Amino acid sequence: MLESLCLMPPRIGQVRRGISPAPTETLLRRRSGVPVLLPVPLFWDCPPWHTWSPVVAQAVFLAMQSRGVLVSALESELGRSPTATAESGDPPDSELGIPRLIPYRNERYGVSEVDFDHAMVVDMHLSPLRDSSGRFAYSAARLGRWEATPEDQPLSGGGWIPAMTLPPDVRDLKSLQSKVLQLRSMAPHAAAVISVTPEWIDDHLEDLIAAEPDAILIRLGQIRMTGIAFAQFTQRLLHRVEAIEKLPIWLVPPKSLAKKPLGVSDSVKTIALGVSAIAIDSWLDEVIEEFNEITLPASYVADPMQTVTVEVEEILQRRFDPDLENFIGLLSTLVHDRPRDLLGTFDPEIAEILDLPCVGRLSS
Repeated sequence: MLESLCLMPPRIGQVRRGISPAPTETLLRRRSGVPVLLPVPLFWDCPPWHTWSPVVAQAVFLAMQSRGVLVSALESELGRSPTATAESGDPPDSELGIPRLIPYRNERYGVSEVDFDHAMVVDMHLSPLRDSSGRFAYSAARLGRWEATPEDQPLSGGGWIPAMTLPPDVRDLKSLQSKVLQLRSMAPHAAAVISVTPEWIDDHLEDLIAAEPDAILIRLGQIRMTGIAFAQFTQRLLHRVEAIEKLPIWLVPPKSLAKKPLGVSDSVKTIALGVSAIAIDSWLDEVIEEFNEITLPASYVADPMQTVTVEVEEILQRRFDPDLENFIGLLSTLVHDRPRDLLGTFDPEIAEILDLPCVGRLSS
């Protein structure tokens, strides 16, 4: 998608005793409290948990977590009972330093108190996404997984439940800060992120920043645009945010007009532009297809979780781990501080549009 851009190497003579790799960990500073350390600046934004059995969902979740990826999941989405989780006696993910993102939807579907104990990051969804039917709604399949907990608050409705654009206890965007403070009190060790789609940020970016989140996540995943338009948007967004208050920006990247998913090198180039973390959903299309083919073990198998985990690991080692290693390797080469030093292009027009060095111009 960003094929026109190239990652710039160290300058000739800049390094004489070997190149010290850039850190691949990301420190997300919170407004108060200890910063959150992410092993890699990658997150899985919308795993299709409801399409898998609980055993498969849990095996996939644990396998991705073990690779340092921040994974979005509620206990109910994994088919776990919050009561059983609370009584298990195991330390929560947040205490173990395990990356986990809690999706807090305006309607609170599927959320339990236990989820906040596990949160490394709480993601407050303000903008609903379209589902596969094109509706701003939640399907019966997703509702069915969420309804498993809690039993004293059953959801009702038909095949589709419309999505909200603000939590019911928030009057308007001017009152959003009180909701962020509430989430901080519920997950005192987690970072608070506000997520939106891009259509309304021209009008409401200042309101979002005034709510004092630790980062803002922009979801572009349901939009198609050219790579250069994406790079331009990213630059404009970062410059606008920095003019108000320096705040980390996370992105779910758009789809390409060429219908090519955002690749590993594209993700690294987006980080080089100044984005703090990027979603990897587009990396996982083929992985998800293979997860969909996993069949549950026979009833007589003593440890079905172990059996499924072996299959999940085999798929990830073959389909995902090479991409993850490539990302970490490329990320470690970002040894400069400014985007102008990290990225270049051989196209003079693109160089002018993005204010990047034009490589190979060979002008006298």
